[in-house]
This record gives sequence, structure tokens and C-alpha cells, in this order.
Amino acid sequence: MDKKLRNLLILAGILAVLCVGYAAVGMLIPREPIDTEPETEAEAFYLFHVTEDGLTSLSFTYDHAGDGTAEFWDFLRSEAGGSWAWRGNADVPLGNAVFYNHATVLASAMAVKVLRNVTPDRLETYGLATPCKTVYFTDAVGGEQSFCVGAYNAYNGTYCVYINGDPTTVYLVEGNLYDPFEQPIESFVTYDDLPSCKPEAVVSLTLTQGDRTVVLTRGAAEGETGIDAKMVWRRSVNGGEAVELAAEWGDSLERLVGDMDYLTCYSVSVTDFPAYGLDKDTTRMTLVYRQTVGGAEVERAFELTLGSIDKYGYYYANPEGTPLTMLLGGAVFHKVMTGADGDVSAAP
Repeated sequence: MDKKLRNLLILAGILAVLCVGYAAVGMLIPREPIDTEPETEAEAFYLFHVTEDGLTSLSFTYDHAGDGTAEFWDFLRSEAGGSWAWRGNADVPLGNAVFYNHATVLASAMAVKVLRNVTPDRLETYGLATPCKTVYFTDAVGGEQSFCVGAYNAYNGTYCVYINGDPTTVYLVEGNLYDPFEQPIESFVTYDDLPSCKPEAVVSLTLTQGDRTVVLTRGAAEGETGIDAKMVWRRSVNGGEAVELAAEWGDSLERLVGDMDYLTCYSVSVTDFPAYGLDKDTTRMTLVYRQTVGGAEVERAFELTLGSIDKYGYYYANPEGTPLTMLLGGAVFHKVMTGADGDVSAAP
């Protein structure tokens, strides 16, 4: 017999004996208990049931200081489906866009792995032993849902999440799941109801402080007529004769009025007014402007209280009828309010 063939047959025989022996031993020794480590599944799926524009309530914890002392924000959508309200204070004007963004985030939450049979001691590993980041929401179709957010794995870009009521199953969720919720109540404020008008729509601007009232009006320069007429600002103090403002002050006021978009909201509580000088004998500003409503032009009035000035010369302001403290660019107010006619009027 060929020597090589003989060696192969010998090796095959040895292998067969080993296999039979291993099987026999396996029958004698009992199997190990099921591994307590979580089982994993790799098939990705959407974790929540959220329909387009279907979010009707939203609540979540916000850990501003990062020390585990979380605040709880609670929002509810009107039955008509149009506006949102903060249950902490319904007078705070909220925008719809931020809630639509939250609905999109929830609807796109993709679980890429499932960790099952998670024991309580392992929750600490996933940052879920004492979670302070909890989200509750209701969808018109999907109903009530909620989840806890734990650690973020920067290596694979996933959050550790479990559905409330079942901490034994942890989902690794892809994407920017929780960052959109890490924002204070001030970021929900809408400025849509605050006037943002073009200078040509302004009728008057009145500033009142104590017994001093300054009225600023915008109209055609003397001798100018028609739609192409040169426009100027005039100032009247305590009902006196209206004096034309110097062009530099008029231009500043136009930029101010035309830029009333309010990019910063500092507070949504009247208890914070003293910190911004809004609880004293402050300046009141009333803006009257023209607006087209239903095809007809009407005049609207809007009032602000002006408080302290920050280090950059901007006023803290409170829009009438709201608990908001906002920042309003307008160092020009001080000059126009207090300056003598000779300082702010146009050259003769």
C-alpha cells in the first residue's frame, strides 16, 4: 500500500475515535446553564411608532447642570392640533417647528442592536441604573410611549435605551437621539407673534420714562410727495413741536425696527424680572405699525418694557402680556430718549 495513503487512513481512524469519545463525554457531563450575558440581534428596526405630524404630547427631563438634578418639561398640543402649550405656564408662546423636529427625531430612532436578559447590575454599564434622561410622548396613532436614555457610545454612535417598564431589554439606538431634548424651555419660545415689520410699515414709536414721553414718527420729508418721497424720522418731547432727527439716528431706528426678530430669550418667568431691571421705573416702548390682514391694511400696536442695558449696550425687554425677558438691540434708544434737540436733530 502506498505509504502516504496508509498515513492518511491512520489519521482518519484516530480522528474517528476522538469524535466518538467526545460525544460520549458530552452525554455524561450536563450542559452549562444559559449564558447570563445579553443575547444580541443585529437586524435594525424603528423603535417607536410616530406618525407624521401626529405628536400630541411631549414630556422629558432636562439635566441642565449635568449633575443629575433634572427639571421636567411637560407640553401638550391643543385638540385642534394647531398650537402647543407648556403646562408650567400657558402664557409662554411656543412655536410648532421645534415640536415637529422632536417628532422627526422620535420617528427616525433606529435600533441597530438588542441586548436581552440584561441584569440589574449590568444597567450601570449602559448608564441606565439611575437614568435622569426620560422621554414621554403620545402619538395620535401610536399612543402613549416612553423610554429612558443612558450612555452614549461615541465609538459606534449609539445611545443605550430601554422602554419604560422593561429594563431587561436594552436597545442600541443610532443617530442623534437625545441632543434635541437637551435644551431649556427658552429654546421653545416662538417670536412669530412679536412684530417684525419693515421700516416703511412703522407709524410711530413712543418711549415713556417717568414724566418724559418721546414720540418718534416716520413720514415724508418736507416738500416730498408721492411713493418715491424721501422719508425722515421726527421727534416730539412731551407733546412739543416735532423736530426732524439727524439721518444717522433715523437710519439706526430703521435698522432697529426692521430687525425685531428677537434672537435671544433669557427667561420665561416674571420672578426673574428684577435680575434684568424690569421691576423698576423703566422705559416703556410702544410701536404702532401697519399690517395687511385679509387684504386690508390695519394698524397694530405692540408694547415693550425696557429694563437694564447689558455690557454691549443692548436692552433687556419684556413684550407686553408675556412673562418673557428678551434681548433687544437698541442703544440708540438712550440717545434719542435723553438727548437734547440739538444733539439728535437734523442740521438746520
